[in-house]
Amino acid sequence: MINENSESAETVKKVYIKTYGCQMNEYDTDKMLEVLRHENYSQTDCQDDADLIILNTCSIREKAENKVYSELGRLRHLKSANPDLKIGVGGCVAQQEGKSILNRAKNVDFVFGTDNLFELPEMLKMVGKGQKFSRTERHSRQKVRNFIPDYTFRQAQNFGVKAHLAITKGCNNHCSFCVVPFTRGVEVSREPEHIIVEAKRLVSTGTKEICLLGQNVNSYKANGTDFVELLRRLDKLENLKRLRFISPHPKDFHAELADAFVTLPSLCEQMHLPLQSGSDRILRRMRRWYSMETFYEKVDLLRDRLPDATLSTDLIVGFPGETEEEFEMTMEAVKNVRFDLIYSFKYSPRPGTRAAEYPEQLSEKVKAERLKVLLETQEKIIREKNEALVGTIQEVLIEGNHQRKENSVTGRTRGNHSVSIKNCGEKAGELLAVRITGANPSSLAAEPFAASPFSG
Repeated sequence: MINENSESAETVKKVYIKTYGCQMNEYDTDKMLEVLRHENYSQTDCQDDADLIILNTCSIREKAENKVYSELGRLRHLKSANPDLKIGVGGCVAQQEGKSILNRAKNVDFVFGTDNLFELPEMLKMVGKGQKFSRTERHSRQKVRNFIPDYTFRQAQNFGVKAHLAITKGCNNHCSFCVVPFTRGVEVSREPEHIIVEAKRLVSTGTKEICLLGQNVNSYKANGTDFVELLRRLDKLENLKRLRFISPHPKDFHAELADAFVTLPSLCEQMHLPLQSGSDRILRRMRRWYSMETFYEKVDLLRDRLPDATLSTDLIVGFPGETEEEFEMTMEAVKNVRFDLIYSFKYSPRPGTRAAEYPEQLSEKVKAERLKVLLETQEKIIREKNEALVGTIQEVLIEGNHQRKENSVTGRTRGNHSVSIKNCGEKAGELLAVRITGANPSSLAAEPFAASPFSG
């Protein structure tokens, strides 16, 4: 049983968590903070004040391990000044590197993997006794499936206007470029009842928009509930205004899910659909298991129902063996689909993946040149699409005051466009109708629309 007055009986300690990478890592950081709150820790934004520092790491990007070791090097002076400071490394790099982190960075006290974050109380007791260790064991599917302990629901906490909610963990796809199956394990879907409870908790503390997370989020299935049925159940929650999800896989996007964008009021008219390459041969080498023909069919499933829906994607340039002609196929796909946003990357080999062993690795010069062409083309497309929105009326969820402009707020449309609204004093969490007055590639400008159907 939790002692609600424990914080007043003991000195509250401070924890600083530096989060790298994706939304899943941000979600994991939130969970760490919840667990640590019950261990009498409060969050601090200043490393110098911390009793505990945790690096929640990501191994997706190029040179991810080097970035972690560089940060650990910068923390040496804090450890020297305060020998009682405890330093932990978690996340995907921790899962991948394990004990070698302890050997290379002597100021690290403990290392823990992606299945182990809820063991922080036990690990901190061990650290308090002077032990140094690495804990990266994989847990059973059942233990991972219920990876939110009951006690984390006992105290209310404001998670903000928007929140992430993980519904799956791990991945079974084994794309040849991706390290996720090695760092996060096999795909496991959480119990739907646990997801609903967590969603209700978020809404009860003021959250208006929930984004569901998973490495292959639309392959979710547990207790006879598939992804579309889970969306239906979440859509029924009172006071949940918006629902999104990331990242789906094209192979699991079908007509029933496309229909959900029309029939579920809270499901926003925006989807992220990773393409990765416009070449069928490269897609096969990536182990993506769809062709450009089927990808276009998936796009049509959404746009036939919602012509104005926004669509974002992931693209990798310079994959091993990618020819100039195959790069042009990617460019053709970008021009054909006209994505509203792309997340583009130069290919970088990740340890343990198939693609790291492929011959015909391209030079950094070639990859950089191709990325430059892609970004320039996409910027032109986004500018044109954003300019086409000028004069339209959009529903915006207010996220907060503008950081630089007085009497202005910022928010996002249902299509996930960032909007700056002048002459507006609405509070975070309010829905507001606005008229778009200006556009650039990264955001829109707007003013309140007098006949707002969304106020109140």
